[in-house]
Amino acid sequence: MLRLISSIYKEFLVLIRDRAGLAILFIMPLFLIIIMTLIQDATFKSVKDANISMILVNNDHDSLGAAISNGLYESDFFHIVETMDGDPITEDMAQQAVAQGKYKIGIIIPERATEAIRENVKALINKSFSSFNIPGTKRRTRKSTVDIKIYIDPATSQSFKNSLMSSLKEFTAELEIKLFFQNFSSTLAGMFPDQDPIEFENFQTINYEEIYASTTGDEILPNSVQHNVPAWTMFAIFFIVLPLAGNIIKERDEGSVVRLKTMPGSYVTVMFSKIFIYLAVAMVQFILMLMVGRYLLPAMGLPQLEIGPHKIALIALAIASGFAATGFGVAIGTIATTHEQASTFGAVSIIIFAALGGIWVPVYIMPHTIRIISEFSPLYWGLNGFYDIFLRNGNIVAVLPEIFKLIFFFAVMLLIAIGYNKINNAK
Repeated sequence: MLRLISSIYKEFLVLIRDRAGLAILFIMPLFLIIIMTLIQDATFKSVKDANISMILVNNDHDSLGAAISNGLYESDFFHIVETMDGDPITEDMAQQAVAQGKYKIGIIIPERATEAIRENVKALINKSFSSFNIPGTKRRTRKSTVDIKIYIDPATSQSFKNSLMSSLKEFTAELEIKLFFQNFSSTLAGMFPDQDPIEFENFQTINYEEIYASTTGDEILPNSVQHNVPAWTMFAIFFIVLPLAGNIIKERDEGSVVRLKTMPGSYVTVMFSKIFIYLAVAMVQFILMLMVGRYLLPAMGLPQLEIGPHKIALIALAIASGFAATGFGVAIGTIATTHEQASTFGAVSIIIFAALGGIWVPVYIMPHTIRIISEFSPLYWGLNGFYDIFLRNGNIVAVLPEIFKLIFFFAVMLLIAIGYNKINNAK
């Protein structure tokens, strides 16, 4: 026990004397979480908040062009641009402006687009009433097409493009329904002279209500803070692998390991002293991250982190994540022979774990094979556990699977380090 306490005290002195290392461990993760949350905050806001400029060239000057134009203006999603230097924008000008990256989207509505839709509606009505032998209903059955060109900046995200296309299809579908109803009503009025044409009434029968599912009934709205704080907390906790592995290699290079072997006790005791100190570092990082989410980010105009009522589950998951990170660091420091090996392998492996764990790209949109591989990333376990607590109101029972996986990962890494050390000493 005295050896363990002495080793812990020694590790504490080594840690606090390295001021540059402490700055990296505590200050850099704070900057990381602030910057990444600010950057990604826009992805959790609506397109309306982004106020994206769009070029609109309306050559139709009829119902379709008016429907699309009015829909875009009324939605307030975009800043619509129809002139440049006081002159109407042409298709060539729009294509050139989007190609140069000045605008993200350029929409070109062709001439006679509305007339083509009317002709299509008449063709459909003619086909429907052709068996009634009504005069004038067989004059035309061929359909026309309307090609609305949409110039898109190659740097535009696929999700934004899909949202725009859905909105445009909604505008045009509503207009087609209106034109069909009006022409259909007029045809019926011609068949029955005593019947006046029915006025088209646009109404919405089906409403969609978004409800974020929760096991407790308390709804927590997902936002940039709720997503980024746990994600980059896991990333920061695992980056203690680098100074921990470097500390082990430094002791080995300086001969401290040889002196420690002459003292009573085992290699495990020395390793647990490092694990204890760096686990404490991980917990301090975790507390700082929570404070940033609770107090600093709201002061910068971002949402406040909602921790939820399950504090025990949160602490248990943080401790398990710290154990997993320290175990990984001990294994790398034991196996690596140089600082370059430890820093390179440690940094790259953490980035891979983070990529697979959904830190940058959500796991659910990854290919099926990658999603299966993601199940083996310790950052995925920790991040999913934090999401259970922060976003799904999960309790300790909900995160027990993730906690067990993280502790198991820690045990495997520690066994690898102990086994490698025994084999290396036996040589």
